[in-house]
Amino acid sequence: MGNSWAYVEPTLPCVPLPPNSEREPIRTERLVIRPMREDDLPAYHELRSQPEAMTGTSRGRPDRDIDESRSALRDFLPPNDEKTFLFGVFLASTGELIGEGGVHKLKYSTCGWPEIGYKFKKEFWGRGYATEFLGALLKAWWKLPRSHTKARVASSSIPEGDKVAEQVTAITDILNIGSQKVLEKLGFTRFVEWTEPDTQEHRLGQPMTLVGYRLAADKYA
Repeated sequence: MGNSWAYVEPTLPCVPLPPNSEREPIRTERLVIRPMREDDLPAYHELRSQPEAMTGTSRGRPDRDIDESRSALRDFLPPNDEKTFLFGVFLASTGELIGEGGVHKLKYSTCGWPEIGYKFKKEFWGRGYATEFLGALLKAWWKLPRSHTKARVASSSIPEGDKVAEQVTAITDILNIGSQKVLEKLGFTRFVEWTEPDTQEHRLGQPMTLVGYRLAADKYA
Protein backbone atom coordinates (compact mmCIF):
# COMPACT_ATOMS: atom_id res chain seq x y z
CA MET A 1 0.00 0.00 0.00
CA GLY A 2 1.57 3.24 -1.14
CA ASN A 3 0.74 5.70 1.56
CA SER A 4 2.03 8.69 3.43
CA TRP A 5 1.87 8.54 7.20
CA ALA A 6 0.81 10.88 9.96
CA TYR A 7 1.63 10.76 13.65
CA VAL A 8 -1.42 11.27 15.86
CA GLU A 9 -2.33 11.01 19.55
CA PRO A 10 -5.77 9.39 19.72
CA THR A 11 -7.33 7.20 22.36
CA LEU A 12 -7.05 3.45 21.85
CA PRO A 13 -8.05 0.47 24.01
CA CYS A 14 -5.68 -0.21 26.88
CA VAL A 15 -3.30 -3.11 26.25
CA PRO A 16 -3.34 -5.83 27.39
CA LEU A 17 -7.00 -6.18 26.51
CA PRO A 18 -9.35 -7.91 28.97
CA PRO A 19 -8.61 -11.65 28.76
CA ASN A 20 -11.12 -14.10 27.36
CA SER A 21 -11.96 -15.20 30.88
CA GLU A 22 -13.34 -11.73 31.61
CA ARG A 23 -15.27 -11.27 28.35
CA GLU A 24 -18.96 -11.91 28.80
CA PRO A 25 -20.85 -13.47 25.86
CA ILE A 26 -22.56 -10.89 23.65
CA ARG A 27 -26.15 -11.81 22.87
CA THR A 28 -28.24 -10.51 20.00
CA GLU A 29 -31.62 -11.54 18.64
CA ARG A 30 -30.18 -14.54 16.78
CA LEU A 31 -26.56 -14.88 17.91
CA VAL A 32 -24.30 -15.65 20.82
CA ILE A 33 -20.89 -14.03 20.33
CA ARG A 34 -18.31 -15.40 22.72
CA PRO A 35 -14.57 -16.06 23.00
CA MET A 36 -13.42 -19.23 21.29
CA ARG A 37 -12.17 -22.21 23.30
CA GLU A 38 -9.88 -25.11 22.49
CA ASP A 39 -12.88 -27.46 22.32
CA ASP A 40 -14.31 -25.35 19.47
CA LEU A 41 -11.59 -26.73 17.18
CA PRO A 42 -13.76 -29.32 15.31
CA ALA A 43 -16.43 -26.70 14.51
CA TYR A 44 -13.77 -24.14 13.63
CA HIS A 45 -12.12 -26.61 11.26
CA GLU A 46 -15.49 -27.19 9.59
CA LEU A 47 -15.77 -23.44 8.98
CA ARG A 48 -12.24 -23.14 7.66
CA SER A 49 -12.74 -26.18 5.39
CA GLN A 50 -15.22 -24.26 3.23
CA PRO A 51 -13.57 -22.72 0.15
CA GLU A 52 -16.18 -19.95 0.07
CA ALA A 53 -15.59 -18.97 3.70
CA MET A 54 -11.85 -18.70 3.07
CA THR A 55 -11.95 -16.55 -0.08
CA GLY A 56 -10.94 -13.42 1.83
CA THR A 57 -7.96 -14.94 3.64
CA SER A 58 -4.32 -14.30 2.78
CA ARG A 59 -3.86 -17.80 1.31
CA GLY A 60 -7.29 -17.91 -0.32
CA ARG A 61 -7.87 -21.60 0.27
CA PRO A 62 -9.44 -23.89 2.87
CA ASP A 63 -7.24 -25.43 5.53
CA ARG A 64 -5.61 -28.65 4.37
CA ASP A 65 -6.01 -30.38 7.74
CA ILE A 66 -7.08 -29.80 11.30
CA ASP A 67 -3.55 -28.81 12.31
CA GLU A 68 -3.79 -25.71 10.13
CA SER A 69 -7.08 -24.85 11.82
CA ARG A 70 -5.52 -25.46 15.22
CA SER A 71 -2.75 -23.00 14.36
CA ALA A 72 -5.29 -20.37 13.30
CA LEU A 73 -7.32 -20.91 16.47
CA ARG A 74 -4.33 -19.84 18.58
CA ASP A 75 -5.01 -16.20 17.61
CA PHE A 76 -8.26 -16.46 19.60
CA LEU A 77 -6.77 -18.08 22.71
CA PRO A 78 -4.56 -16.98 25.61
CA PRO A 79 -2.02 -15.45 25.59
CA ASN A 80 -2.97 -13.89 22.24
CA ASP A 81 -6.26 -12.62 23.64
CA GLU A 82 -4.36 -9.74 25.24
CA LYS A 83 -3.72 -8.25 21.79
CA THR A 84 -6.77 -9.35 19.79
CA PHE A 85 -10.52 -8.86 20.23
CA LEU A 86 -11.76 -11.97 18.47
CA PHE A 87 -14.91 -14.05 18.94
CA GLY A 88 -16.78 -17.04 17.61
CA VAL A 89 -20.27 -16.41 16.24
CA PHE A 90 -22.83 -19.03 17.28
CA LEU A 91 -26.52 -19.47 16.49
CA ALA A 92 -28.48 -18.81 19.67
CA SER A 93 -31.08 -21.40 18.65
CA THR A 94 -28.71 -24.35 18.10
CA GLY A 95 -25.25 -23.41 19.34
CA GLU A 96 -23.74 -23.99 15.88
CA LEU A 97 -20.57 -22.07 15.06
CA ILE A 98 -21.43 -20.15 11.88
CA GLY A 99 -18.63 -17.59 11.77
CA GLU A 100 -15.89 -15.73 13.54
CA GLY A 101 -14.31 -12.33 13.58
CA GLY A 102 -13.36 -9.20 15.42
CA VAL A 103 -10.40 -6.87 15.71
CA HIS A 104 -7.43 -8.98 14.68
CA LYS A 105 -4.83 -6.22 14.52
CA LEU A 106 -4.45 -3.48 17.12
CA LYS A 107 -1.26 -1.97 15.70
CA TYR A 108 0.87 -2.41 12.61
CA SER A 109 -2.21 -2.96 10.46
CA THR A 110 -2.42 -1.88 6.84
CA CYS A 111 -3.54 1.64 7.80
CA GLY A 112 -2.15 1.86 11.34
CA TRP A 113 -5.54 1.75 13.06
CA PRO A 114 -7.15 -1.32 14.67
CA GLU A 115 -8.43 -3.54 11.86
CA ILE A 116 -11.61 -5.62 11.86
CA GLY A 117 -12.52 -8.70 9.85
CA TYR A 118 -14.83 -11.70 9.79
CA LYS A 119 -15.80 -14.86 7.94
CA PHE A 120 -19.04 -16.88 7.83
CA LYS A 121 -20.14 -20.24 6.48
CA LYS A 122 -21.52 -19.84 2.96
CA GLU A 123 -25.00 -21.08 3.90
CA PHE A 124 -25.39 -18.09 6.23
CA TRP A 125 -24.42 -15.41 3.71
CA GLY A 126 -27.00 -12.81 2.71
CA ARG A 127 -29.14 -13.26 5.82
CA GLY A 128 -27.96 -10.31 7.88
CA TYR A 129 -25.75 -12.27 10.26
CA ALA A 130 -22.57 -10.36 9.44
CA THR A 131 -24.28 -7.02 10.06
CA GLU A 132 -25.80 -8.32 13.30
CA PHE A 133 -22.43 -9.61 14.47
CA LEU A 134 -20.37 -6.55 13.59
CA GLY A 135 -22.92 -4.15 15.06
CA ALA A 136 -22.82 -5.97 18.40
CA LEU A 137 -19.05 -6.35 18.30
CA LEU A 138 -18.52 -2.64 17.70
CA LYS A 139 -20.67 -1.74 20.70
CA ALA A 140 -18.44 -3.93 22.87
CA TRP A 141 -15.29 -2.53 21.25
CA TRP A 142 -16.14 1.09 21.99
CA LYS A 143 -16.85 0.21 25.63
CA LEU A 144 -13.33 -1.08 26.30
CA PRO A 145 -11.15 0.99 28.69
CA ARG A 146 -9.02 3.49 26.81
CA SER A 147 -6.00 5.69 27.17
CA HIS A 148 -4.26 8.33 25.06
CA THR A 149 -1.39 7.05 22.97
CA LYS A 150 0.75 7.85 19.95
CA ALA A 151 0.15 6.12 16.64
CA ARG A 152 1.40 6.20 13.07
CA VAL A 153 -1.58 6.03 10.73
CA ALA A 154 -2.29 6.45 7.04
CA SER A 155 -2.71 10.11 6.16
CA SER A 156 -5.61 9.18 3.89
CA SER A 157 -7.56 7.98 6.95
CA ILE A 158 -7.70 11.52 8.35
CA PRO A 159 -10.25 13.65 6.48
CA GLU A 160 -9.04 17.18 5.86
CA GLY A 161 -10.19 19.57 8.54
CA ASP A 162 -11.38 16.81 10.88
CA LYS A 163 -10.18 16.49 14.45
CA VAL A 164 -8.29 13.20 14.68
CA ALA A 165 -10.62 10.75 16.41
CA GLU A 166 -9.97 7.11 17.15
CA GLN A 167 -10.90 4.81 14.29
CA VAL A 168 -11.40 1.19 13.41
CA THR A 169 -10.74 0.10 9.84
CA ALA A 170 -11.56 -2.78 7.49
CA ILE A 171 -9.90 -3.90 4.26
CA THR A 172 -11.77 -5.74 1.52
CA ASP A 173 -11.24 -6.84 -2.06
CA ILE A 174 -12.85 -4.33 -4.41
CA LEU A 175 -14.95 -7.17 -5.85
CA ASN A 176 -16.39 -8.11 -2.45
CA ILE A 177 -19.53 -6.00 -2.73
CA GLY A 178 -21.31 -7.96 0.00
CA SER A 179 -18.77 -7.02 2.68
CA GLN A 180 -18.69 -3.43 1.48
CA LYS A 181 -22.46 -3.19 1.91
CA VAL A 182 -22.21 -4.62 5.43
CA LEU A 183 -19.60 -2.02 6.38
CA GLU A 184 -21.58 0.83 4.87
CA LYS A 185 -24.72 -0.21 6.75
CA LEU A 186 -22.75 0.17 9.98
CA GLY A 187 -21.50 3.64 9.10
CA PHE A 188 -18.07 2.85 7.64
CA THR A 189 -16.90 5.10 4.79
CA ARG A 190 -14.43 4.24 2.03
CA PHE A 191 -11.23 6.27 2.23
CA VAL A 192 -8.55 4.54 0.15
CA GLU A 193 -8.05 2.18 -2.79
CA TRP A 194 -4.83 0.59 -3.99
CA THR A 195 -3.43 -2.32 -6.02
CA GLU A 196 -0.81 -4.77 -4.80
CA PRO A 197 0.41 -8.31 -5.63
CA ASP A 198 -2.02 -10.99 -4.48
CA THR A 199 -0.88 -13.39 -1.74
CA GLN A 200 -3.53 -16.01 -2.42
CA GLU A 201 -1.99 -19.22 -3.66
CA HIS A 202 -4.09 -19.58 -6.82
CA ARG A 203 -3.37 -15.94 -7.84
CA LEU A 204 0.06 -15.45 -6.31
CA GLY A 205 1.70 -12.25 -7.54
CA GLN A 206 -1.20 -11.17 -9.73
CA PRO A 207 -2.51 -7.61 -9.19
CA MET A 208 -5.43 -7.25 -6.80
CA THR A 209 -7.27 -4.08 -5.84
CA LEU A 210 -8.20 -3.48 -2.22
CA VAL A 211 -10.34 -0.80 -0.59
CA GLY A 212 -10.09 0.55 2.93
CA TYR A 213 -13.06 1.55 5.09
CA ARG A 214 -12.97 3.59 8.27
CA LEU A 215 -15.32 4.23 11.18
CA ALA A 216 -14.40 7.01 13.60
CA ALA A 217 -15.44 6.93 17.23
CA ASP A 218 -17.07 10.36 16.97
CA LYS A 219 -19.13 9.18 13.98
CA TYR A 220 -20.30 5.93 15.53
CA ALA A 221 -23.97 5.85 16.42
